[in-house]
Amino acid sequence: MIFSHLNNKKRIILSLLFIVTSCSFLLTTQVAADMFGIFKKYDVHLSPEVRGQILLNGEPISNQEVLRGLTYGDDKEIIDKTLTDADGNFYLPEKIIRSRKPGSMFDESRTRQVIVTHHNEKDLMLWYTQSIGIEPNKALSEKLNKLNCDLTNSEEELEFKSYEYPQSGYLLHSICRW
Repeated sequence: MIFSHLNNKKRIILSLLFIVTSCSFLLTTQVAADMFGIFKKYDVHLSPEVRGQILLNGEPISNQEVLRGLTYGDDKEIIDKTLTDADGNFYLPEKIIRSRKPGSMFDESRTRQVIVTHHNEKDLMLWYTQSIGIEPNKALSEKLNKLNCDLTNSEEELEFKSYEYPQSGYLLHSICRW
């Protein structure tokens, strides 16, 4: 032991001093880490609620599977799915995760949103975009709240403005219309 040459009283005092110093260092380190966000987790808004309808030549398709894949930065993709009802309507809930990445001063992560359906042995892109920021995006929410998707539509590349980041809009790939 480090203090083997000292008497018991001195050992106890030095041990207590060592413990107090170690605890102070750990607490100070934790405060600094929290202050700079190293260990703090943030809410990352991956997707608002999604509401849409799937049609084929203007007629609703029931029991059509709709898959959504969401990714933040290089994290693992989160996949969920739903089925259309008798009127071709589908719904996917809002998705929020917790992440430490936004606390990094070097984080430039984007959120990737993909919504697809499969018909006649083809994957059809209902929605594909990437967004910046970890807060909800009003323009994305507006579009994702009313997807009208006819499977006979061609996939288009569309641009639309961002309310939160007017200097950079969104590039969207979709067969859906609004």
